[in-house]
Amino acid sequence: MANEISVTSALQYTNTANGIAQVLLQIGGSTNNALFSVTGKNFTYLSKAFPTTAGGTAIPLGAVGTLGWCAIKNNDAANYITVLTAASGTTFLRINAGEMALFRFDQGISAPAILANTGAVLTEVLLLEN
Repeated sequence: MANEISVTSALQYTNTANGIAQVLLQIGGSTNNALFSVTGKNFTYLSKAFPTTAGGTAIPLGAVGTLGWCAIKNNDAANYITVLTAASGTTFLRINAGEMALFRFDQGISAPAILANTGAVLTEVLLLEN
């Protein structure tokens, strides 16, 4: 099977304080989703409160063997989270309160972790196998 993943995303910036400036970067759209194929079939979805434990807490991968696409949503109203290459690894992503991120893991990352900033943060994670 091909094109199992459908992605629609956009980031738009508008600043009218010093004149009008606007820029938009869009992948897919309402009638034209970007489609991607994967070789694996496993996925993991979880909704979990990640704590402030030093070094972060490993993201449960479930049956996902090789990491591919990932979406992470921070459901907290005040605290941010960071995503690390592994527990006690290098931080490579920050997701502020109420924000989300959509990305593909580098193949060198096999056991990522999440670290909450101040208090435990309810986070939704969708991992797709590569």
